[in-house]
Amino acid sequence: MAEYRAEVVIWMLSGTLSLVMMLVWMAQAQAAPGGQIRGYDAAGFATYFLSTWLVSQLLVVWVAWELDFEIRQGTLSAKLLRPLDPMWTHYASHVAERLVRIAPMLVLVTAFALLSGARFTTEWWAYPAALGLAALGFTARFLYEYAIGLLAFWTESSTSFQELAWLVYAALGGMFAPLDFYPAWVQAVAVWTPFPYMLGLPAQLLAGKAGPEDALRGALVMLGWLVVFWFLRLAVWRAGLKKYGAVGA
Repeated sequence: MAEYRAEVVIWMLSGTLSLVMMLVWMAQAQAAPGGQIRGYDAAGFATYFLSTWLVSQLLVVWVAWELDFEIRQGTLSAKLLRPLDPMWTHYASHVAERLVRIAPMLVLVTAFALLSGARFTTEWWAYPAALGLAALGFTARFLYEYAIGLLAFWTESSTSFQELAWLVYAALGGMFAPLDFYPAWVQAVAVWTPFPYMLGLPAQLLAGKAGPEDALRGALVMLGWLVVFWFLRLAVWRAGLKKYGAVGA
């Protein structure tokens, strides 16, 4: 991953949806009466969406694309000969990429914060809490996208399912707007999913709009979803291996 550090930076810069939404909402706040929308001024929106961008960079997962290729091309066969579940190799590569990503990510978020006037929280506990939630969120997203990638055992391509999952993750995670801007029924549905706790809650912690009790509740919810996704992945993996042929699915 260190050898491809320039490519990692390009990947980071390509994930600009949160930054685009930041500019849109900042403009809306500046044009609104009193310069605020539901308690967010321009600087508040800048802080929230920069926090969302920062957390989303820690949640990037591409394992579904790799599995889709390996299963269809039959390159998974060699990995099955190893005395280790191939999942761990993929997981290790994702973690290694995070270590390469951290330094340029912090440089970019500092530059964006200076340009936008973002104000991050001064509460020290919010940073390890947000990092812990991001770690749980990354693992949860890895597991469910791994399960999605395994659908290539039965389909021509599993990446279409991954794109649909990303849309749900972005919408309910708060990438387009803070979750409390959504209709009440959407909020009621979202709290039963892992997405607000993966993305929106860590961002709210960094923005100073969530407390320690919210972080604790989010961690407990994420741990529950981790158990669900672990057994889901395991079930799909075992069923898929029965379908798999040595030269591809």
